[in-house]
Amino acid sequence: MAPKLKGKSLSLVIGLVGAVGFTLQGYDQAVANGLLTLGSFIAVFPQIDTVHTSGSEKSHNSTIQGTTVAIYEVGCALGAGSCAFLGDRLGRRKTIFLAGCIALAGIAIQASPFSLGQLIAGRVITGLGVGGFTATIPMYVSESSGAEARGRMVLLEGWFAIGGIVLATWLEFGLYYISDNSVSWRFPIAFQGLFALVVVGCIMLLPDSPRWLARAGRLQEAAEVLARVENMPVDSEHVLQELEIIRQSLVIDENSESTGSSSPFALTQNRHLHRTVIAVGVNILAQMTGVNIITFYSDTIFESNLGYSGTLSRIITGCLQIWQFLAAGVAVLLIDRVGRRPLLIAAAAGMAVAQACLAGLSSDLANRSAAGASLLFYFVALFCFPIGLFLVPFMYAAEIAPLRTRAKVTAMAAAANWLFNFVLAEVSPVGFATIHWRYYIVYACISAFACVFFYFFCPETKGRTLEEIDDIFVQSESVFDPVQIAREMPYQTEILAHISDTEKGRLEATQVENA
Repeated sequence: MAPKLKGKSLSLVIGLVGAVGFTLQGYDQAVANGLLTLGSFIAVFPQIDTVHTSGSEKSHNSTIQGTTVAIYEVGCALGAGSCAFLGDRLGRRKTIFLAGCIALAGIAIQASPFSLGQLIAGRVITGLGVGGFTATIPMYVSESSGAEARGRMVLLEGWFAIGGIVLATWLEFGLYYISDNSVSWRFPIAFQGLFALVVVGCIMLLPDSPRWLARAGRLQEAAEVLARVENMPVDSEHVLQELEIIRQSLVIDENSESTGSSSPFALTQNRHLHRTVIAVGVNILAQMTGVNIITFYSDTIFESNLGYSGTLSRIITGCLQIWQFLAAGVAVLLIDRVGRRPLLIAAAAGMAVAQACLAGLSSDLANRSAAGASLLFYFVALFCFPIGLFLVPFMYAAEIAPLRTRAKVTAMAAAANWLFNFVLAEVSPVGFATIHWRYYIVYACISAFACVFFYFFCPETKGRTLEEIDDIFVQSESVFDPVQIAREMPYQTEILAHISDTEKGRLEATQVENA
């Protein structure tokens, strides 16, 4: 551990280490985009060339290109899913450390291939590590943060992830001018290893999640970590109160369960199945709003469909990612003020409008004015998505899952997010080649449905302790109850704050007496 770090300093370092892990996620998500039309890359992997081919050959190469890009998502899904089995056994820190080591191995293979098979293998292995990050880091940060700052700490990871996308985009743009040399694609792939090294080097110096320690029966260690996070004595009333709330939550979950209730699909008083469906559903719907059409294929769309040059296509993509980075910064400021639910609803509504407008404006690409106007709605999409649909679904899954099944639920939610990311990356080249502009309509409809789902089924978790969120579902009798109960239920954080103020008063009184 890092014994000198306490209170806000410790929480910030935990958040920053997690954020560096998500920088890798964003970077690797975007790094393929700028390579697909690069001359030196196509020279080594001609099977994925869709810029200099036409007809049946282009259709065949589109399928291979989609698989090469999307296979990374399969690795991420497998890596995230494996945390359902490893998350509670290894703990949060060791799982993140293992994921970082796997990602480093994959990056080394990705940066040094001379055949398409090697590249695909490297992308899968890197995906295993990145998937482990996305399933575990939001849960680790959520469990190690106070209710009042939990949203900001987790969304900091999203901001860094989009920063990774921006970095990948502009680094590739700079190297575009030496496209006759393989360093133009090998270096950008290798560079991301730096982020994995930072996580691997730092994570074991930090304390494990106090809630995982309590789940493992290590209550004294849990109390010590809570004391460090709160910057209070381990025997203070505030720390003991928080530890008791965590312990009681575990007792309620264990005593109210039926046979096989450690399953996230069990029908228990704590509503395991209900909460799992929401966690997984939010992540699926976030991906199926279709934003990664832009992240994966914007350079190809701008060059092949809109007729822009390779240089201008990359400049537009870079500006889009800077815009998305700024929007993610706004999300960090809003998440603990506005809340999760309004951001989810507003982002889904915005994506529905953006995708519908893209469909209309792309229906006549011969009209250069309409094609140019479509760029506006790429910017609209990349403002709405990071506000409420990029990292909020990962965090929301960790928040609403009960401690007993949290590792499994967050793993399944992250795996579902990546699997549907894979579906989108795999079918997009074929979708554009077959139904053209109508492809956007599919995602406009899904985004509209997501808006309705979030409104009726997703309770607000802003300012709630994780144990309070348990209570919302324990009191619910139907799938429609949590939203109303969350709106009306008083906040436990006010009680804990009162305890904290009382302790400070006692401490001041003691200091006066001693003086």
